[in-house]
Amino acid sequence: MTLLKPNAAETMGLAIQEAYDRTEWSPEELNLPAEYEGIHLDTVEEVSGIIVVDVRRLPDDRRLVSVEARLVCNFDVFIYKRDYPFVQDDPRLSIVNPYWNSRYMRGEISLPFQSVVRLILDNLGYQQREMEVLSVEPIIPDNERLDATHYLRYHPPGRRVSRPRR
Repeated sequence: MTLLKPNAAETMGLAIQEAYDRTEWSPEELNLPAEYEGIHLDTVEEVSGIIVVDVRRLPDDRRLVSVEARLVCNFDVFIYKRDYPFVQDDPRLSIVNPYWNSRYMRGEISLPFQSVVRLILDNLGYQQREMEVLSVEPIIPDNERLDATHYLRYHPPGRRVSRPRR
């Protein structure tokens, strides 16, 4: 019996999209600067390097599975127009609508990251499994974490420094 089907990466990507359809991510979860707001998962472009870390048997032949995987995801983001100069050089960012409203622009950001994915596998028959994603936790090494206090960054002379909006 195999734990994951041969097309597990594709199935997992679709299950992650479904599980996080209306979930807002914080910039800290994805190691992004505070200038990125209203972060929502749009698509999971790639799932690779799947390593099963833990398996626990549940009732009814279901299994709770933890895997590590590399994800490449596209996120929709909003950027306060006055904060755009702080992120305009980010090569992962594409501005989709610079005139979203009078204060914000809408963008997309493509992020590759290592993660721990917790899921439940249901056995629906011989070699056929259904996957339900419980959580996705990006793994960000401590030495790569950003300083979340964006208002302490350098500001050009004459530019007003704004405090973080919460």
